[in-house]
Amino acid sequence: MAFLGGTAARAIPFMDKSYKDAIAEDLTAKPKMDQILAQNPWGVPVTRGTWGGSGTVTGFATGLYFLHKAFPEIIGPEYTLRGIDYVLGRHPTSNVSYVSGVGTQSKLIAYGNNRADYTFIPGAMIPGVVILEPDFPELKEGWPFLWYENEYVVDAGTSFVLAAEAADAETRE
Repeated sequence: MAFLGGTAARAIPFMDKSYKDAIAEDLTAKPKMDQILAQNPWGVPVTRGTWGGSGTVTGFATGLYFLHKAFPEIIGPEYTLRGIDYVLGRHPTSNVSYVSGVGTQSKLIAYGNNRADYTFIPGAMIPGVVILEPDFPELKEGWPFLWYENEYVVDAGTSFVLAAEAADAETRE
C-alpha cells in the first residue's frame, strides 16, 4: 500500500463502498510499514544498491498524501512531509537539496546534457545518495559524471513537483 495505495485511493470516487472498505482493511498493515521506515532516521524508504532513491522517496510521499486524503484517521501527513524534507536536504552525507536551484544549498553540478560545463538545470532532481554495502552512504560533490548519483531524470523532476504540491497542501490543512 505504501507505493500503490495512492493510485488505489484516487480511484475511490469511481468505485463502490466495498472498494474503499477493502483499502481501509489493507491499511491495517501500516504498523509493518512504520517498522520498515523506522530502520533509518529519516523515516522514508531509502533504497540500497547502485541507484540513489530520490524518485522512490517522492513517489512514496505522493502516494501517502493520497492515502491521507482518503483515510485521514489512519494515515497522517507526516509521511509526505518526511519525503519532501528528505529530498530537500535531510538525508545522509550532507544537507544539499537534490533539486537544483531549490533550497539554500542545492545540487549545482549534475549529470545532464550540460555535465561537461559543470552547470545545472534549475528544478531538475538527481537520484541522490547511494548506499554502498554494507552501509556507506556516498554522494560525490563537484563531479557530475556519476550518473547513478547525479543524473537528471525527467520523471524525477515531475515527481518532485507533485510531492512538493502534496506537502504544500498538507501544511495548509
